[in-house]
Amino acid sequence: MKENKRTLAAIGLSTVLLLVLGAAGSAKNEKAALKRESQKETFAVSAAREALAEISLTPEEKEFLDQLTAQMDSGDLEGAARTLSGYKIPWNEFPCMYDGTAMTAEVSEGKGLVFIKASTVFYGDFEEGSPQGNCTALQVLELEEGKRYDYSFGTWDKGKMAGEGESGYNYYDGVTADVTKMNIKKGTFQEDLMEGGVTYTSINAAGEETIWQFQVNGGVIVPDDKWIMETDGSGAAVYRLMAEGEEVHAYTLSQSAMGESRWKNMIVYEN
Repeated sequence: MKENKRTLAAIGLSTVLLLVLGAAGSAKNEKAALKRESQKETFAVSAAREALAEISLTPEEKEFLDQLTAQMDSGDLEGAARTLSGYKIPWNEFPCMYDGTAMTAEVSEGKGLVFIKASTVFYGDFEEGSPQGNCTALQVLELEEGKRYDYSFGTWDKGKMAGEGESGYNYYDGVTADVTKMNIKKGTFQEDLMEGGVTYTSINAAGEETIWQFQVNGGVIVPDDKWIMETDGSGAAVYRLMAEGEEVHAYTLSQSAMGESRWKNMIVYEN
């Protein structure tokens, strides 16, 4: 009788153990299956996003992008401006980035062309969706007095100019003799605003250069003894600064203009 009880107990224990092991194995298999399904879904979503982000290019579009890249890379800003203004951009959503191989609807890390508008392009190094390191910005405009491009180049940090750089404009077509053809501001930038010494150069249609040098703080001129304060016909205060090495050309600003933060990066990065 005792032997039968022992046998039945052993059989019962074995059955319970098998059920427990079976349940554990089933749970493990179920977890593995769920993991595989999750990985498949993640891969599918990633692939879908990648396919959605990439913009297909025609041979003509790629030729345009390669030409613009080469001109920006070599510093041929006038050539790049002519290429950009002479081509109807087919993309409607910005920003978009061309890395030399593919065009995507998002800004990835690395070097390439980034369009933030049909008329505005950045070329250089990017991190976290913004210019970081060496970068050049170019914007084309068609104005009454002629075709012009604005530009900024130098070092950038988190999408803003930071360090040595230059910003200005150039009328490359249709400019008349009474319009300043080129305007160049060189110096140090901090969060898009100029700081410290500025060299300001104006070039007319005949190619004649006039240069002024002065100090700024947060993009605002800091007048020193080189600035001459006078009054105009209405009695309002005006400030004049004579050009370097000249006694003819004076840079003249009103008192309100002297207090404006006008010495800065001309092309702000918008993402």
